[in-house]
Amino acid sequence: MKKRINLLNLVFFVPAVILSFAVWNDYKQDVARVEDRLQTVEGLFYLDGGSKVISLTDGSDGMDAILYDAATHQEVTTIHLRSNIHNQFVGTYQKGNLVIATTDDSSGLQLNVIGPGGHVEELVKGTLEFDGFLTSAVHHWNGRMLVGGETANDTYVVGEVKDGVFQTAYLNEDTGLPARPTSISEVMGSFNDSRAVPLYELDLKDGSTAYVSGLLNAQHKAAIRISPVGGSGFDAEDLAEQQFAALAGVDPARLWRTESGEPKQVRTYDAVKGIWGNVVKTPAPVYQAAVFPLNDRETLIFGSTAKDERKGQVTGYLYDRQTRSFTDLSQPLSSLEPEDVSSGTLSFFKETGDATLYFTDAEKSAGWLNVKGGTLTRMTGETLQTWQIAEGADRISWTSFAHYLKRGNALVINWAIWLLIPLVLFGGLGLLIRIMTARQKKFTAEGTIVQGTVTRLQETGTYVNEQPMIRFDIRFEDEGMMKETSIKKVASYLHAPRVGDPVLISYNRKKNRAVFVTGDDLPQTAPEVIRDAVLTRIDSYGKAGRGEALLLHFDSGGQTYAIPVVQANGFAYRTGDKADLMQIGGVTRLYNYNRTRDTRGADPLTLEGEVIRIEHIPVEIVNRQLMLFELLLSHGDQRSRKVNSQFVPVRLPVAVGAVIPVSVNKAEYEQELRLLQGKQGSANVTAVQFDGTVGERPFARITATRNGISYRIEQSIEPVYGVEVGDDLWIAYDDETREAVIVQYASA
Repeated sequence: MKKRINLLNLVFFVPAVILSFAVWNDYKQDVARVEDRLQTVEGLFYLDGGSKVISLTDGSDGMDAILYDAATHQEVTTIHLRSNIHNQFVGTYQKGNLVIATTDDSSGLQLNVIGPGGHVEELVKGTLEFDGFLTSAVHHWNGRMLVGGETANDTYVVGEVKDGVFQTAYLNEDTGLPARPTSISEVMGSFNDSRAVPLYELDLKDGSTAYVSGLLNAQHKAAIRISPVGGSGFDAEDLAEQQFAALAGVDPARLWRTESGEPKQVRTYDAVKGIWGNVVKTPAPVYQAAVFPLNDRETLIFGSTAKDERKGQVTGYLYDRQTRSFTDLSQPLSSLEPEDVSSGTLSFFKETGDATLYFTDAEKSAGWLNVKGGTLTRMTGETLQTWQIAEGADRISWTSFAHYLKRGNALVINWAIWLLIPLVLFGGLGLLIRIMTARQKKFTAEGTIVQGTVTRLQETGTYVNEQPMIRFDIRFEDEGMMKETSIKKVASYLHAPRVGDPVLISYNRKKNRAVFVTGDDLPQTAPEVIRDAVLTRIDSYGKAGRGEALLLHFDSGGQTYAIPVVQANGFAYRTGDKADLMQIGGVTRLYNYNRTRDTRGADPLTLEGEVIRIEHIPVEIVNRQLMLFELLLSHGDQRSRKVNSQFVPVRLPVAVGAVIPVSVNKAEYEQELRLLQGKQGSANVTAVQFDGTVGERPFARITATRNGISYRIEQSIEPVYGVEVGDDLWIAYDDETREAVIVQYASA
């Protein structure tokens, strides 16, 4: 045996020690060159009213869109965008999301819609390949993203992304063209607002020319005008512009354009006659100006307060064509530099009805402001690069060492393997499992336990012990809002949850992450309690079984809380009474109401409850459906049944087999388990007294008689069934102590 241990030392521990020195030296060098690892920022965009930032950086085989929380500087998620070596992109904002266009040599045009929470939708399901650079095929125009050109298979197409939807129109002989197209090009100036609408010029096989509108109609078709052979090209372009502008509801005779000469103010321009008009009367003059049509309704005039921009301040006005009014943005815009006026690299974005004005520039910075009086916020790529360095990562520390290990280079992987083998051989596997279990419990305890529904599952391509790692998309309710999250877990398809299955998760709001929760993971911690809230109003919603459905309104600390409950017969909620409330998973519930006995030291116990029967009660309060569950509670090796009514969100159905968390009074539950081990039988109720509630369940002191012997029942009861004098209950009882608990109600 001694020789075998020495051999293990030689084979495993000696290489592990050598590799440990190598890892340490590599780690020290890694800390010294931490700035070399910073990713170059190719583009920046704010999102979600300035609360999120998206950074576009070079990634492996394309670009990475990294979503950050602007307040905490923490990375939320990384989204890979397929792109060729040029890493060109075009971006715009639609419906609160960021639309990013890239192009990939293998699969063509990529259109991705990125939401504030990191959700991504790919608009182009097939391939749409264009020759040349992306910026020659994709343009931002009045809040839309326009696409046009010749595809790789000699097909001519125009399209647009509007309101987050991508539509295309293919140009061929079926569209009414007299001959097939042979080339397509943009009409000069039509995508930089020199013309009223964007135009494409098609050369046809028979020598004629066709003009195509870059805007699609309601039927997702492109307007086309055929120009006869031999006609004037400029006249044909003008006629096509007038025709397409009329279809789009644009007046080409009243355009706003920047004059070519100094001091470069914005003037009206008649594109039909080619005549310049008067200077647009902004509340104060704007020089060295640029015009940014933001959407179908609003236009931004941006420039300087002085004819020489270096002697003035940056200024701007937002014009609303519907109300014919200007919004003065000179105060927030004045924090920009004069170079921002002369650079010509800024692009502005604003959606109709949204108060946020975003901007980005080619110098890799981004900013936003609230047009209703908010200040301007701006960030550069250099500033964002500092977010890429975790706190402590630029010096020798446990934090920087942990980040070094997480990146997992070849040296670290080899070192880990040589350490892991002897640890597993000498019992380290058990220790590792305990560590992972403790980590899971810690994450669960830090999060909020909520009920979710599986909406999608997909293999990630990773296998562990020949089992696939599956990505589960979960939808759940938190703080009154429906949210979505993803959880990756190694599981067999035979035993994994299916789409539509209910699951129990722990959601960490700060980290925006979640994990699956099992019964052993449920934390035994007290909920957040709001003390001495006053009942100020009671709304009735009709019968609920033998009880009455109510909506209770409590006030505490200047805040109002609305809680749906069922009032049992013989028990009454009264305005003016006080209650302790608790918040679980973003939902406020009763902790106890009007108890004469002090229960503040009562020890709550959170259990795992499997739903074995569901009864729908025809009562709905504030989008919550009253449901009566029969639950199988698990606590260690012990099992018990309990009937419990709950108001469940309408959009979050619960099915038989679901596992939900149940909070009970520890002393009451232990008494119930003890009595369930004894005798059982029927008993008649002779007296009922109520003492407030435990949770939303009235606490009752009941006298029940069986064979001439009276038994004392002290427990919370199900209000949908209730307990009244004369009821016959099925009880579990103790002949010595005369204690009993209800096993089945008279109305069950």
